Amino acid sequence: TYLVDTDNPQEALNAICRGQSVGNPDILTPYETKDFLDTWAATGKFWREGGDTYVMVVKFPQRNAGAEGINYLLSVLMGGQCDIDVIRGCRLMSVDLGYQTHHFKPPRFGIAGLRQRLRIPHRAFVGGIIKPKIGLTPQQLAEVVKQMADGGCDIIKEDEILADQFWCPMSQRLPLVAQALKGYEVIYLACVTGDGSEAWRKARRAQQLGATGVHLNVWCGLGTYQDVRQHITIPIHFQKSGDKVWTTGPFSIEPSVLYQFVNLVGCDTAHVGMYGGYLAEGADELRKRLGALETTLPTFSCGMTPQLAHKIIQEFGIDLAVFSGGWIHGGHSVTERCQELRRAVDEASQVVAV
Repeated sequence: TYLVDTDNPQEALNAICRGQSVGNPDILTPYETKDFLDTWAATGKFWREGGDTYVMVVKFPQRNAGAEGINYLLSVLMGGQCDIDVIRGCRLMSVDLGYQTHHFKPPRFGIAGLRQRLRIPHRAFVGGIIKPKIGLTPQQLAEVVKQMADGGCDIIKEDEILADQFWCPMSQRLPLVAQALKGYEVIYLACVTGDGSEAWRKARRAQQLGATGVHLNVWCGLGTYQDVRQHITIPIHFQKSGDKVWTTGPFSIEPSVLYQFVNLVGCDTAHVGMYGGYLAEGADELRKRLGALETTLPTFSCGMTPQLAHKIIQEFGIDLAVFSGGWIHGGHSVTERCQELRRAVDEASQVVAV
């Protein structure tokens, strides 16, 4: 289902249906007989939403796709119609993938698996983000991680700016982190954002070096998450930083659809946004994202404090994680700040459970 801005809805619908299935919207080749079009061409209908905005529901024949991955599907769903002048805007609002979902592997852990692994049956998860984002030596980073674990963090995440830089390479920092976390029930998400096979090679190496989870930014492309999932056996985190390039504007994808895809490609945790903080988003919108994630654990961050953590758990329940970066590093003691956040989560979770 699309929301399309056009002054010629029939022409726009034809452009999507024909252009994203059999070919040129206006020119028939000798092969495109009625029987051929009945077999291979997409079909659709539209109605006016208001002004020059129309809802268009398009049905693509299942036979058009084989076992291709998410990037192929996106090239069909949000492809050539974005290049046609009659369509001034095209937003993908919802999608029913039908049997296509059988070609994908679901999250290996998800909410239930993470609860079992971390032995957290009845409360929300506490997450910590390492700050500063870059510049720490491997020894300094491991020290910060130890302080966060001492404070009660369940999941600790490197930021999306940290990669494999020479001053803090994975080969040095991850063994030190693994040593610092001995005896703790903590998942450590190492950033392995990269291009193509580089991402899964880094992910596999991170696991070998002691990481207990990996973190990839949205700019890796959704297909990369599924590829990484096939090469490691530890949790995968989806980081949304930059997703508004995809989810806002005249040609875009509704965020709930993006999170439907995030679950589809096997992410165990996913940053959904924030309720309050410096990325304040509406409760109804966030609920749509949480619903789309199904079994994937949603994480909230971007200005998290104990007060906001309490509010978020009251609003959305305990099947989520609250991540804090700046706040927990902003006091005289990282450990004490993490303990304060953990207390807020424990108290809010108990109230919700009752």
